[in-house]
Amino acid sequence: MKVAAAVLAAIVIVVIVAGTLVRSYTRAAFANEQRATGARALAYDALQYQLDEETAVRGYAATHNDAFLDPYAAATSALPATLRALRDAAAALKLPVAADAASDAAATNSAWLQDVVQPLLARRTDALPIEKRGKDLVDHYRADMRTVQDAVSARKQALDEATETAIDRLNGFVLLVAIAIVALGIAFGVQQTRLANDLAAKEREAAQLAAAYETEKRLAETLQDAFVQRPLPVLPAVSFSATYVPATEEAKVGGDWYDALELGRDRVMFVIGDVAGHGLEAAVAMNRARQALVTAAIVDPDPARLLARVNRELLHQRVRMVTAVCGYADARTFEFTYATAGHPPPVLVEPGRPPRMLHVGGLPLAVVDDPEYVTHTVQSVPGAMLVLYTDGAVEHSRDVLAGEETLLAAIRSASDARAGNPAAAIHSTIFDQHAVGDDVAIMTVAFVSGAHAGGEGDAAIVAAGARGAPDGVRGTIVSLGDAVSRLRERAARRRGRLAS
Repeated sequence: MKVAAAVLAAIVIVVIVAGTLVRSYTRAAFANEQRATGARALAYDALQYQLDEETAVRGYAATHNDAFLDPYAAATSALPATLRALRDAAAALKLPVAADAASDAAATNSAWLQDVVQPLLARRTDALPIEKRGKDLVDHYRADMRTVQDAVSARKQALDEATETAIDRLNGFVLLVAIAIVALGIAFGVQQTRLANDLAAKEREAAQLAAAYETEKRLAETLQDAFVQRPLPVLPAVSFSATYVPATEEAKVGGDWYDALELGRDRVMFVIGDVAGHGLEAAVAMNRARQALVTAAIVDPDPARLLARVNRELLHQRVRMVTAVCGYADARTFEFTYATAGHPPPVLVEPGRPPRMLHVGGLPLAVVDDPEYVTHTVQSVPGAMLVLYTDGAVEHSRDVLAGEETLLAAIRSASDARAGNPAAAIHSTIFDQHAVGDDVAIMTVAFVSGAHAGGEGDAAIVAAGARGAPDGVRGTIVSLGDAVSRLRERAARRRGRLAS
């Protein structure tokens, strides 16, 4: 009895010690997971606040609109504390490299505020050197954030592997103890089973989180492919071409898009836009903006009023900031009518003339209430082509002016060569010599030379329009002209009844 009691006591002690060690390792594993997750979240917030500062300052420098200063003030107020917390989190994880990078990021942000923001807010005229300096500092800041994230990810992986190894060894030992406990009593086995169930539940939770992440990623990619690759119209008098290329596979789900809609009587509506950020939220915001613009075009033929209407709708939906260009091409009069919302200027190419950038203006969508948008009308000629693009086509280098010159040269080359797919040719010409830094969408709208607007279409011209569409977007959209006319007639009759 004494031996059995001593053995039982020893087993109980071993079980208690083993259970304590398992719980200790489990707590340590979750504590490390929380620290790493918190450090990642802080790094993301620090990067987002810097982006908010940069976007607001750029907007204010471009428009001198005080509305941009509110997000700038909020980001400037929150960023120092975020960087301090990030440095402390890195120190808690014993990551001196990440802590040093966080400190360096704080110094870089201070230099950016002093060397870039203060001169821009003071409306200095020598903006180009300031913007170049700002680009260098922002790139350095982002490099610091990448260093922090890489260090945190490496430490998390090492801690996870060490924890899993320790738990696996303890599980083997506990199993042996459990066999002895079964011979002396069921109670010890029940306790070990509960511990095993707890660990299994945590593993299932981790697996569910991983599955949820993969599901969101696949859903966002599916949305991106569905939204961007929708067919463009094929018309006798107007031809389209378009291309969309993401910056990297990791950033495949972006917010750039383009679209066109046949309105009947040789008129088409065109739109291109860019939603801030990447991922599922950006893809959903892109779809909302896109559908709102196309829907509004059916009932309002004025681009400026159309943008104002969509701005109110997007503000109500609380989506991300959106830049866009929308307008109409009329093959009967050879006119382009358009309005812009914080988007890069369209480029017009006419036979015998060099490409030229058109007028722009207006704040991005979903930023402020009641912004002012202006409708521009450009009288053109047969054979003219309008080139629409997102900012990735010109911001591939630190010098935006040089990027615009490169774009104009690429457009001139594609026009002179009479490329079958001008959008793809423009993209190829630019990025054969420059690295891709952001998502790029390009769309062209051209009046077909020799087409007779309003008359019977020539088969060769229809084929040329089809060849102008890029791979993946060829196809025919069913004409909505009759539907649009009926909707407008109903609206007119309704207004007449209300007036009477």
